[in-house]
This record gives sequence, C-alpha cells and structure tokens, in this order.
Amino acid sequence: MEKPININSKGEIVDLKASRYRIYLLGGFGVNLNRFSISLKHTETSESIKCKQAFWPVQAFAFGKRATRILIVDIPKEGRYEILFDNPETIKLKQSNLPISSMFRKPLATDKIEILITEKLGVFPILK
Repeated sequence: MEKPININSKGEIVDLKASRYRIYLLGGFGVNLNRFSISLKHTETSESIKCKQAFWPVQAFAFGKRATRILIVDIPKEGRYEILFDNPETIKLKQSNLPISSMFRKPLATDKIEILITEKLGVFPILK
C-alpha cells in the first residue's frame, strides 16, 4: 500500500498481506495525536485491529512532504481491510517539531492531513 489517504475519508479499503505495517502522518514533524486513533476492520470476518502508537516517532519524507511514523499495526491475516479513523478532528500537526518554530505557526488543517501505510522499515526510510 503506497498511496496517501486523507484522515477525513470514510470507507477506504486497502489490500494487506500478513505483516507488520508502519503508519506515517504526512504534512509535518510536530505531532500531537490527542484522541486520534486508527483501526482496521477485515471486510470478510469483521475482525477489528487497533493500531498501536509507535515507540519511536521516526521522521522521513514521502511524496514531497514531511512524514512522521505515528502508529504500528500487525496484520495476522491477508485480506481487504477497511480503515476506520477515530477522532480525526483532535489531531494537531505542525510543520516543525521545534518549539520556537511551532509557536509562530498554526497547526495544519485536518482536511490536508494524510496517512501512508507501508511495510518499509529503517531509521530514516525512503518512502517515495
């Protein structure tokens, strides 16, 4: 899965194989998730998998945007999964994670925030 998905979208279906996936937030490095979370629901079995917060929020660049790894999910069974976004309006994303720079900039609007689901791993992964 190598296509950005807006966090306000509903009914997004992705094909995933059994593996560990990393979820990156596109648009900035200064992330405050608040109550935001993502779940994946298997379309055939209706089994729901809640994504876990990443221990190390790795920074990268993807599709010409700043990206921060925020969540990790282990997919036990290959199939089609529906992405469910919980509380997308509570997320705060700023372009920089430096306090002095963030004080003078407003958070990105939620309609411009996207996620990227990928298997790629690394300290500074090249995502595209």
